[in-house]
Amino acid sequence: MKEKVLYVLICLFLGAEILTAQTRRVTGVVISEDSGEPVIGASVLVKGTTVGTITNIDGEFTIPSAPSSAKMLIVSYVGLQTQEVPIAPEKMTIMMKSDDKVLDEVVITAMGISREKKSLGYAIQEVKADELTKAGSASVTNSLSGKIAGVQINQFGGSVGASSRIAVRGNGSLNRDQQPLIVVDGIPISNDTQRTGDNTYNGVDYGSGLNDINPEDIESVSVLKGGSAALYGMRAGNGVILITTKSGKANNGVSISYDMNLTFDRVANIPRLQNAYGQGHDGDEWHWRNTHPEMNYQEYARTYGFDYANHINDGYDESWGPRLDKGLKLTQYDSNGEAVDWVSHPHNVRDFFQTGVTQNHIISVQANSEKMTTRASLSYRKQTGTVPNTDQTRYSGQFNTAMKLNNQVWFDMAANYTRTKSDNLITQGYGNNPINSLIAWSGRQIDMRTLKANWDQRDAIGNYTYYNWIDYYHMNPYFTVNMNTNSYQRDRIFGKSSLYYQPFNWLKLEGRIGIDFYDSKTFEKHYMDRGDYPKGAFYQSNTKNTEFNADFIVSAYKTFGDFNLTGILGANYWDVNWEWTQMGANALTVRGVYTMANKIGDAVAEMDHSHIRSNSLYGNFSLGWKNQLYVDASARNDWNSTIKDDFFYPSVSVSWIPTASFENLKGSVLDFLKFRAGWAQVGSATTAYRNSYYYYAYRSSFNGVSQMYKSYVYPNYNLKPEEVTTWEIGTELGLFQDRLHMDIAYYQKKTEDQILEVTTSNTVGFSSMLINAGRIDNKGLELQIRADIFRNKRGLNWTSTLNFAKDASKVKYLYNDPQTGKPLLQKYQIGWTWGIATQAIVGEKWGDLVGTGYARVTEKDVTDNIATKDQLGAIKVNANGAPLTMANTVIGNVTPDYLIGWRNEFKIKDFGFGFMLDFRKGGDIWSQSMAHSYQAGTAAETVKNGIRERDVISGIDVQTNERFVMKDASGKWVKNTIATDAYSWFNKYGCNETYVFDGSFLKLREAYVTWTVPPSLLRKTNCLKHATISLIGTNLALLWVDKSNTLRLDPETGGVSSDSRGVGFEQASTPGSRNFGFKLGLTF
Repeated sequence: MKEKVLYVLICLFLGAEILTAQTRRVTGVVISEDSGEPVIGASVLVKGTTVGTITNIDGEFTIPSAPSSAKMLIVSYVGLQTQEVPIAPEKMTIMMKSDDKVLDEVVITAMGISREKKSLGYAIQEVKADELTKAGSASVTNSLSGKIAGVQINQFGGSVGASSRIAVRGNGSLNRDQQPLIVVDGIPISNDTQRTGDNTYNGVDYGSGLNDINPEDIESVSVLKGGSAALYGMRAGNGVILITTKSGKANNGVSISYDMNLTFDRVANIPRLQNAYGQGHDGDEWHWRNTHPEMNYQEYARTYGFDYANHINDGYDESWGPRLDKGLKLTQYDSNGEAVDWVSHPHNVRDFFQTGVTQNHIISVQANSEKMTTRASLSYRKQTGTVPNTDQTRYSGQFNTAMKLNNQVWFDMAANYTRTKSDNLITQGYGNNPINSLIAWSGRQIDMRTLKANWDQRDAIGNYTYYNWIDYYHMNPYFTVNMNTNSYQRDRIFGKSSLYYQPFNWLKLEGRIGIDFYDSKTFEKHYMDRGDYPKGAFYQSNTKNTEFNADFIVSAYKTFGDFNLTGILGANYWDVNWEWTQMGANALTVRGVYTMANKIGDAVAEMDHSHIRSNSLYGNFSLGWKNQLYVDASARNDWNSTIKDDFFYPSVSVSWIPTASFENLKGSVLDFLKFRAGWAQVGSATTAYRNSYYYYAYRSSFNGVSQMYKSYVYPNYNLKPEEVTTWEIGTELGLFQDRLHMDIAYYQKKTEDQILEVTTSNTVGFSSMLINAGRIDNKGLELQIRADIFRNKRGLNWTSTLNFAKDASKVKYLYNDPQTGKPLLQKYQIGWTWGIATQAIVGEKWGDLVGTGYARVTEKDVTDNIATKDQLGAIKVNANGAPLTMANTVIGNVTPDYLIGWRNEFKIKDFGFGFMLDFRKGGDIWSQSMAHSYQAGTAAETVKNGIRERDVISGIDVQTNERFVMKDASGKWVKNTIATDAYSWFNKYGCNETYVFDGSFLKLREAYVTWTVPPSLLRKTNCLKHATISLIGTNLALLWVDKSNTLRLDPETGGVSSDSRGVGFEQASTPGSRNFGFKLGLTF
């Protein structure tokens, strides 16, 4: 027995010795060559095995059981060059170099496929996570402004959760919705914008779908333009934005991160208003001297200008009253019938706004093993708006995991949940919008403090007194924002799951399903206002949208000698259900009781729904030769329920890298050179039921029976999708060891078979019909430049990035007679408000502003010998000196000439600093604020150069650079000398041209200062792996606007509608805010 025990012990001892001889211990430290600091979290893997680890907080690693036969380690870290180093018996020191090229080599393309950027025959631009979030922007859309060439983003006002409009490569469609397709982790999602109201009155902006995505959960954003979007076929007519969310990294271990932003939001760009004259009418010195010079000014002002107690012009909501700050004493709304000092309150509009606060907290956990990577995050965002009693709260969670089941099968899943809610959002446009009343229709003598203190004043029996500075037209703005509210809640779930099977190393099968569901509830309460709802009202709506996608994709990669072939074949099933219901009342028996039992008259009860289904087949093949020449072709065929026939969308591109073909081209200057060219066709389908009859319920009834209405639009059974054909050429250059990188693209785009709704004779039973017609051409230039101006391992580093884009459009034709070719339609309306429209006119650019303009001296007048050449363009006036006008005149164009975004990043040791300037040249805007503040006399321009103290002679008017002519006795036009008063001059309310300004601007879009805590300090905490502290700011300064923008409005604040109908209109939106604060990032 003892012999057997001894034998076993000897075997165990020898086995242990043999096992020890088969493995060995490997230790070392990984250091950044640029900074000299340890690299935390670098992956260290024994080559040819799955044995490995990650570096600790000191950059050190230990592999206790590396196979003794192993010779090499593979060391990798994001943004640094991957290294293969020989295993040494002693402690190793591994130096890692930064490699900017690594991040640029692979990009996400259509269908979520990763491709080498050098192989692409079309332009694609990617924005990384830190570029989106460094300055603390709370919106994905706004954080992209100026960072992608060829993408224009219009931000519709500064209210909380405001939506934005995105246009890729200009405006080429006459469709209202020109938003690009949004794809998250390979799955298309909805970017619907929820708004109420028409394009002029009482609109509420409940935000767009992109606002539901937390920027801190995003890994990268890519924009596909032209041919790069062809694989999405009928949904890619307006381009595609690809969003990739963060996932677990391929490093073992667990890490926890906490990020926090806190910003303070101050309203910026309050319109320039005058502080010289108060409420009333005909109260200025000119009227005094020319009507009652026998009175002193005090007596005249009280008798004819303004006197609240005696109802002298107290019903005027304009500021054409007596002079302020001149010692006058007049009765006022808050003086209890006594005459008190008539003084200005220069900051009364600004005083209405408050300092908003935005806080954003994100905690994320990353847990990874050899076969599984997982990331989960929770976030909370709370924003109080700059408008009192407005807010938005967003809760979100994200889960992303990937698991390898065996060497051939794995799966991944990404899921996102968001709840966004608000107790109140401000009404926009005209009507129940307090901003419009403040800017234009509030007397400059109003003290906002009294309105704030007494908005909820009640009488003896408890009824509101509606305390205000005027008893007509308007409500106290504080009453409006507290009692006439617009609340909402939106719950949203979106995500995808994919299963992969790789039977061979060159072949992969993928099954993918994705879903996007949201449930949005809104509740508009109107306690009372002096316009549309004098007896109160309420409207409660519910919108549900479910979008389902399923894809099956076969992808292959094969090498044949000098050739490599990459290909995919796929099928897609898409199904979307949308439904909307609304109930409410247009008047209430008892104000403030928002129930159907309290309604007066018919109930508001409406509903609508739509269902769209699509099936598609698609494929893409790329053939490369010697990693220098690539040919790429793709095709997609769509069968869509909104269109009768199926449609085919092909694309082809080629790219060539001369520096790979001819090594002698590369030198101290040129590192990389690539030429590319591509051609593609994509499309835009239409909404549901436009090719068939349908009925809908309306809110009215007859004898108690609800009425159904047939659509007023005659359906077109042969409707086709809008077709967009694009070709582009481009080049990429890397110079001076890639310290200077340039990407240049020139494109031409043709958009035809536009889906137009045109008027028809009522005798057919419809007021309009749908046709396929029209063609708009776009051509443009895009330029991206990145320069490492200073690159110093131990000192200053400066990287500068410039994006430039210029797009020019032309309406080639609209609708011609099919038999004769004769033009039957010469212009088409895109949007409208207040008697002015944006139109597409044959031969002109997209988006001409058409309205009432000045009658001017023309070439015909010169030919007829009634004017001289030097009078060309001068404004004609009538016998009273008032300008003559002409209807249906082109008075501007909303399309910008070009866009520039310039971003700079500086780094020295542990400190970083960055800023971005955003410049837009051109793009005319019609301004509601300008029109109404001129008419109401609140605009600073209405008192410029003492204009109200004396008469105005239009011929030498200091208010404008225009020239003016009048007719003499012989009928010829001569220099005008007829005087008019300021009120008559500025009340050119019917002339839209007066209120059009050039929308050019230069903005300091964002800036930040960051300190990265050095590892030497982190080591003392024994828990922190990474820490940053930043000062951040967005929308910091409007540095320059065109002089025609006399109110100095922010040209980015838009209209009531956030689609194409709102482009080119400013409609008293909430002024944008200047946001500044700090940001904290910790990784444990």
